[in-house]
Amino acid sequence: MKKKKVIESIVVIMLITVLLGSLPGCGRQKNDFDSLDDFDHATIGLLTGSSFAEMSKKTFPEAECKYYLLITDMALSLQQGKIDGFLMDTSFLAPIMWEKGGIDYIDETVYESSYGFVFKKGSTGLREEMDRFIRAKKADGTIEALEAKWFGEKEPEDDSAMVDLTSLTAENGTLKMAVSTSTKPFVCLKNNTYTGFDIELAAMFCREKGFGLEIIDMSFEAILPGIMSGKYDFGGAGITMTDERKEGIDFSEVYHIGNVVMAIRGQENSGGFIEEMKAKFDKTFIRESRWILLVKGIGNTVFITIAAAIFGTALGFGLYMLRRAWGDRVARIAKVYTKIMAGTPIVVVLMILFYVIFGSSGIDGIWVAIIAFTLTVGASVYNNLTVSISGVDIGQSEAAYALGYNKNKTFFKIVLPQAMHQFMPFYQGELVSLIKGTSVVGYIAVEDLTKMSDIIRSSTYEAFFPLICTALIYFFLIWLIWLVMGKVTICFEPEKRSEEKILKGVDIK
Repeated sequence: MKKKKVIESIVVIMLITVLLGSLPGCGRQKNDFDSLDDFDHATIGLLTGSSFAEMSKKTFPEAECKYYLLITDMALSLQQGKIDGFLMDTSFLAPIMWEKGGIDYIDETVYESSYGFVFKKGSTGLREEMDRFIRAKKADGTIEALEAKWFGEKEPEDDSAMVDLTSLTAENGTLKMAVSTSTKPFVCLKNNTYTGFDIELAAMFCREKGFGLEIIDMSFEAILPGIMSGKYDFGGAGITMTDERKEGIDFSEVYHIGNVVMAIRGQENSGGFIEEMKAKFDKTFIRESRWILLVKGIGNTVFITIAAAIFGTALGFGLYMLRRAWGDRVARIAKVYTKIMAGTPIVVVLMILFYVIFGSSGIDGIWVAIIAFTLTVGASVYNNLTVSISGVDIGQSEAAYALGYNKNKTFFKIVLPQAMHQFMPFYQGELVSLIKGTSVVGYIAVEDLTKMSDIIRSSTYEAFFPLICTALIYFFLIWLIWLVMGKVTICFEPEKRSEEKILKGVDIK
């Protein structure tokens, strides 16, 4: 019966969201802004962590600003009328034109932006090799050809767009390159393979110099911290050169100069509702087998959740047992630890572990995520276990001692089973929070479910199906947790257990 209700709920949610998804397509009209002067008091979008955001605030100081993490989200907000425009390089606007209509721009250059690869401050050897390579490719016309290919009016065909990284010989070692697939066409995924202007240029460099190339995908704002910590050899994702950035990192020779313009809402040619939904579904899941990305993301999310739940539970329980054995010394340490974990956002914990504590190590981001969530779950388990056990009447222990039970048998046979009745609801809620909390691991280059959804949105410039599908998957995973933990909780609730399993007496043998 419960299973039927869950399925009915999912169907209702899908029907509602499909209907709501059709609303943004109603009443879209062309933007009335015709010149840059019209934006002095307009609402403009700013891409968090980008040079475009800083220049937007300087150019239009009186405008209302709204921040976004992805170009995709800004483009969607522009189409829906939530903002009036946003500054962006025409290089970044090109793929939006490839994928969908409804976006135009004022043909007036606000400023020029220069792009280059980024290196750790003072790493002259590799950077100088890259500089010589870029100058040579400018001279022989290779970079000009790449610009025409990736920044043109049409998306490159699959056969010409794909980059075969497996063909790199790597006799001189393998370079780690930090990228972000949210920066199409500099970096993007086609047929689940990394490609784009920066990837192709980097692959040419590695092939010529005898390097292998390992691509590490992450959020754009995490690239520079990763480079500065030395975790990666270099980075490339359409990174604009600015004086402020040059204070912390080194740039290569300029490989591309772009024109920054104001993107505005254009006239969208929309078909029927059914045809539009079919096209979005095909673009999200079928084209280039993008459903595989979601499957991979689910696997990483579930793995992190299960591992952190097991290790975190062991950590919290072990810490409590140490407190029982050693008393106040452990209690004071545990108090500090739990307060730190309770007062620090998990995304900050992740980034401290990844870029500071394990900054110079080669530990994979998945294991860093497991460590971070283990610490969080451990603190919660310890606190809730302490509260639950303290809620058991002291008379229970005194009666057990009178019957001849020792301290450990009293705890495990009498006190703990009763405390679990109060502890399990807290624990179930912690596991639910855990699986939802894993959605931020993309900040440390882990390709979880949310990160894969962002990759699909950045590739297709469609938000409806990727986000709805991600929400439904999380709902299903959380429902499984409720189902499993519900069965486990019964073991600690006497009124729900069968009569033969209820303790009827004591045995002190």
